[in-house]
Amino acid sequence: MRKIHALSWDLIDGVNESARSCYPQEFLCLLRQNDGVADEMVLIPGTVYGDSHAFINMWMSPVNLDISGTVHSHPGYSNEPSDEDLIFFSSWGGVHIITCQPYDRSSWKVYDSGGRELELEMVD
Repeated sequence: MRKIHALSWDLIDGVNESARSCYPQEFLCLLRQNDGVADEMVLIPGTVYGDSHAFINMWMSPVNLDISGTVHSHPGYSNEPSDEDLIFFSSWGGVHIITCQPYDRSSWKVYDSGGRELELEMVD
């Protein structure tokens, strides 16, 4: 897996729009990158969204899917990872984006698989 060095604003805008659409439930999807830029949300059929949780049915994912991380929303105003998020991050690797209300360009953070906040370049 190629290391992600940047995120696209289109990805962040799409994540926030998806989170607004799912509110008050959590939104969850997988993340794919092209040439080191995370720019694609991978929506998996059968993903379950709930008021305080979401989970992916991995048996519904395509074969040979190159996943670089995850994206999910919190229905409140905190984009800090929960204990459950940290367990989830450690099993997926890559980078993990959490967005929260008001679901805009300033309401998200990105973390590594250990839950440490990352600073990545943003591209158009």
